[in-house]
Amino acid sequence: MSDRVVVRIPASTRHVALVRATATSLAALLDFTYDRLMDLHIAIDEICSRILATSAPPATRLEVTFHVEDGGLRIEASGDSPLGTKAPFLTSWSKSILDSVTDRIEVQDLDGVACAVFSVAKG
Repeated sequence: MSDRVVVRIPASTRHVALVRATATSLAALLDFTYDRLMDLHIAIDEICSRILATSAPPATRLEVTFHVEDGGLRIEASGDSPLGTKAPFLTSWSKSILDSVTDRIEVQDLDGVACAVFSVAKG
């Protein structure tokens, strides 16, 4: 299966639950274990919060793309505003969290806008 699902939401923490709900539905189709589903939720929360915290001016929209792959999900998340220069996109704490709950994490700078790409296998 190689489906792609795109979720665009207002850049607000109260809408991140919609991204988690989409992730839950896709994870159910792939028979994710409960632990891996929780890892996926933690990764989504952390990435979305870092996008909201580091965008300057503040992002107005978040876009999260789920790529359904054999054995797991690859997720790309970005805002619609450039990175600010005051803080790194991933702090050492964020990097530690993401390294423990994802199989791969990469942050790309796409014309000044951070795009985080991470993978979570079904476990």
